[in-house]
Amino acid sequence: MQRIILLVGDSGSGKDFILSIAKKYSNVEVIKRYISREPRTGEDDSISSIFSVNIDEIKKMDYYYEGAEVGRWYGIQKSDLVAALKRGKTPIVVCPNYENFLQILADFPELVVNYFIYRGYDDSELDSWRQSLLDRGSSLEEIEAREEKRDKYFKELYIEHFLEYSSNVILNIYGLTTEEDICLQLEGLAEKNDIDLGEYQNELSTGRNI
Repeated sequence: MQRIILLVGDSGSGKDFILSIAKKYSNVEVIKRYISREPRTGEDDSISSIFSVNIDEIKKMDYYYEGAEVGRWYGIQKSDLVAALKRGKTPIVVCPNYENFLQILADFPELVVNYFIYRGYDDSELDSWRQSLLDRGSSLEEIEAREEKRDKYFKELYIEHFLEYSSNVILNIYGLTTEEDICLQLEGLAEKNDIDLGEYQNELSTGRNI
């Protein structure tokens, strides 16, 4: 069955990591987000984002929001979701906030499935995460804003709306979760939600159907 998978997770939870694995399934199509800011180091080839888009253009899109950094906007096109569905694919896209979730749900009733990423943190991993952001050009103020957003995001999307997200959780624990772990979780959730992911296409695998 075709569904739209909304990938929900706070800042640093590993959304692009999950998408990089999900896109290896033949029936899955990653939907791009349009972002106003310039790409950071290592983001030029992002599988999920188109950078340096004019803010006015983003605000004309069907689903858009302002990120943790003031003046940086993100958008998703409804037409991209529709096109993927017409191609017979299962679209997967990062869902930015609860308001956009409600909008997408209203536009595609009974097609939307949420996958919430839970990622554990300890002090050393948080320090590594902060340093990686500094290395990519983020300021201390931007990092603090992202941390506040991460905490707000978790409260808003998982605690306040527990019933809408609790049934489809992906565990992505720092230093422990492997690509194979993510595959097993994606396949388990696909079976549970009656989603056909297609064949897993990996150079190290002969392929399997889910």
